[in-house]
Amino acid sequence: MPQFKPFKGIRPVTEIAGSFSTKSVDSLSKKALEDELASNSESFLHIIKPTWEEDGLNHNERQALVRENFLEFISSERAEKDRTAYYIYQLIKPNGDQVKGLIGMVNIQDYKDGKIKKHEETLTKRVELFANYLLNVHFHAEPVLLTYPNNQRVDLLMSHEMKTLPIVSFKDKEENEHQLWKIENRLNLLQIKDSIEKNESFYIADGHHRMESSLMYTNTMRKIQKDASDLDSLNYTLAMLVSDKELIIKDFNRLVKDLNGLTPVEFLDLLAEKFEIRERGETPFFPPKKHYLGLYLEGKFYSLYIKREMLTVEGLSELDTYLFEEFVLKPILNIQNSRDDERICFLRGSGDVDGVIELKEKVDSGEFKVGFFFYPVVSTDMEKIADLGLKMPPKSTYIEPKPLSGLTIFQLDE
Repeated sequence: MPQFKPFKGIRPVTEIAGSFSTKSVDSLSKKALEDELASNSESFLHIIKPTWEEDGLNHNERQALVRENFLEFISSERAEKDRTAYYIYQLIKPNGDQVKGLIGMVNIQDYKDGKIKKHEETLTKRVELFANYLLNVHFHAEPVLLTYPNNQRVDLLMSHEMKTLPIVSFKDKEENEHQLWKIENRLNLLQIKDSIEKNESFYIADGHHRMESSLMYTNTMRKIQKDASDLDSLNYTLAMLVSDKELIIKDFNRLVKDLNGLTPVEFLDLLAEKFEIRERGETPFFPPKKHYLGLYLEGKFYSLYIKREMLTVEGLSELDTYLFEEFVLKPILNIQNSRDDERICFLRGSGDVDGVIELKEKVDSGEFKVGFFFYPVVSTDMEKIADLGLKMPPKSTYIEPKPLSGLTIFQLDE
């Protein structure tokens, strides 16, 4: 059973928490970064700004500046150094959707041993880049997002803690409300630890590259420092656990630039070999369940129902994105590797018809010939894929919450 430990968090003082915490850098455009830095002097982005600056310095030199900025921050009055604690984070979206999670540390050895399971392959270069970053800055500012089968005992313990006032509460520019509670009572810590560690496995929902980079960091530090095994923090990484009942999973849709030389009629005829096809006219719709795909072509919508005899691969046949790749993308459109083929584009869905309308607009613009949309992957299928040691096609899910950077920080070399 995987470990889940409290930690001594470093965070911005309450007065600046809303200004300091930020979205992940990976999710921000260059312009968004520049605007945030120009308009917000408190932003965590100022600490990590040297990472992407073009100043003639190499990666290691820029990351050394990040380290200096971090040490300056934690020694200032802007930083709060907590005693050993868990944190509860809650996101409340403008539409009323809510999700909460526990922030703590997970053991790198549990990841190596397969107790923390993955469903996605990682890119070696990206892993190496972030591992090198960790080796220079020695802190985690953004947790890996993990999920686990819903546990009523954990829910009750969290609900009890959330009856008190949060230590942090603020709204961001998009009107999302973020709240944070700190749990440091010894008995409460033990109860949560005991309850959460009854799970046989945790599952990576988002953050595969960060998890793999943490493993590389730990392995490298053990080689560099003979006594590294005595520094407990090096063997852990920051994580937020959200039950699979609360995890928000949205669709990721596909746009393709051409029909591989086929006419629309020829294309639909080939699809009919694997799918039952029903024309839906010009009205956008959202698939009501899995194995029910949507297609937009030549100004018309179609329902594609996968034929039952096509569902032959355990685990993967539960995924519409897998069925799409195997029965549409590869054999009909001749796109063999969706990760790097320029003919395909991935479009994040919204979990409802709004995302389908956006897909329609992109096809109507002429940039793409055809669009495909999907019912979101359910968490139990994602867990099944991980249990079987299988991997999902790229961009099969868009998962929330997206942990904020800088809300709670874990110092690795303390």
